[in-house]
Amino acid sequence: MSAPAGRQATLIKQLKKPGFAAVVVVLILAEIVSAFELSMMYVTLPTLITEFQVDANTVAWVVTAYLLVSASAGVMGGRFGDLYGRRKVLLIVLAIAGVGSLISLLGGTLGMIILGRAIQGTAGAVMGLAFGLAREHLEEERVPVGVSMIGASALIAGAAGAFIAGFMIDAFSWHGIFAFAAVLAGVAIVTILIVIPRDTTAPTTEKPDYLGALLLPIAVSAVLLALSGSSKTGFASAQFIGLMGTGLLVSAVWAWWELRVESPIVNLRMFKNRQIALVMTATLCAAIGPIGGLAVPTQMVLQYPTSEGFGLGFSATAAGVLSCITALLGYAFSPLGGRMAYRFGARSVFVCGLTLMTAALAIILLSFGNAPLFIIAQGINGIGISLTFGALPNVLIEAIPEANTSETAGTNTMVRNVGQSAATAIGAYILASYQDPSTTLVNQAGVSAAFLFVLAFSVLSVVLGLMLKRHPMKWVPETAAERDARRGKSAMAVPAEHHR
Repeated sequence: MSAPAGRQATLIKQLKKPGFAAVVVVLILAEIVSAFELSMMYVTLPTLITEFQVDANTVAWVVTAYLLVSASAGVMGGRFGDLYGRRKVLLIVLAIAGVGSLISLLGGTLGMIILGRAIQGTAGAVMGLAFGLAREHLEEERVPVGVSMIGASALIAGAAGAFIAGFMIDAFSWHGIFAFAAVLAGVAIVTILIVIPRDTTAPTTEKPDYLGALLLPIAVSAVLLALSGSSKTGFASAQFIGLMGTGLLVSAVWAWWELRVESPIVNLRMFKNRQIALVMTATLCAAIGPIGGLAVPTQMVLQYPTSEGFGLGFSATAAGVLSCITALLGYAFSPLGGRMAYRFGARSVFVCGLTLMTAALAIILLSFGNAPLFIIAQGINGIGISLTFGALPNVLIEAIPEANTSETAGTNTMVRNVGQSAATAIGAYILASYQDPSTTLVNQAGVSAAFLFVLAFSVLSVVLGLMLKRHPMKWVPETAAERDARRGKSAMAVPAEHHR
């Protein structure tokens, strides 16, 4: 090719490359689909209880079914995206989620709604795929800002989800939220087809890890089911012990298999990298702590009557408005967090976010009954969560090669889901221990105990964050030659009589 022709081809390629704003907006829209599909159901639970004349335990499956699938979908979707093309897998995931919405919309029974919600759970893969696409299509210096904005967008979708779902229920009945979710998934698919370039992933010769893909959701589902039911059955019940034991046993078998298979769903050897291991552990602690454990006791303080001595007497609508405002405030800081991550390192932003959430918890514990201080604490917490959500993928990106971005981000999503489920179960158990049977109200000591539990894990996450390195050594996946050499050494280590 002549020099002018080469320059022309390069120019055409640059012209076809989407800009920063287009890529980020489209990927934020995809992430909003995932976040909305989770948040929209919380406000819908009372309506479904009345509509189908069932108890709260039964209708809670519309949330549980989504979480069970979502936890493992994040890992498997990320891995398949790294192998076969992130754009392709993201489109498939959104299409499946849209089908799940239609099943819930048209099924007409609670069982069909739960089935549709389980299918919608595949949207749990969106975040990891979005991070991988951002790293793939954005200029290197713009990646931290883009990833921060995409990660923090879940806060906006979560806060807005309740308002949109409430409007849909009032205007069109509960059917409206599933129609909206299906349309939203369709819009996301169209924008991705228009904006995001086709995958350039080379065809892989690696064999899919079918056994790992089968064992992972079984293990995660058993653990999450045990945790989600523990607040009612107790941690010493046969149900909890049986489910948790099954989950841990299958997890052990899965881990054994993943360390031996040629192309694992999750490359567990990444945890040998100090930075990755610390980030995953800090994520788990933050999920058990402020990310997952703060919502329920916070709503109790906001909505309990002032006569209880610690409640602020907010209506449900006023509490929702405050949550939305604090989420918007936090999201406004996400671009700043991305720029800080690029300039000072993602570790600094990560620790800053965790520290702000810890400080907010301390203020909350000292501000029962004081509305201005409590609102200030909520604002600080919103900023902290936004910075933490935005910094998490950036901290991981600094320690992993581009080819493994979605797989690692998906694993981090699964860790966060498990932590949030644990927070919900343990928090409910603590609050139930301080509940008045006659009034069903939880006293101030119980709410304080729940906040102290969250604070302990919040402090631990800060300590782990401080242990991260500013300039970590990147994890380099094992090559096929290195794997064969390691296996050869292992075989040579076996005594000769065992080979006969």
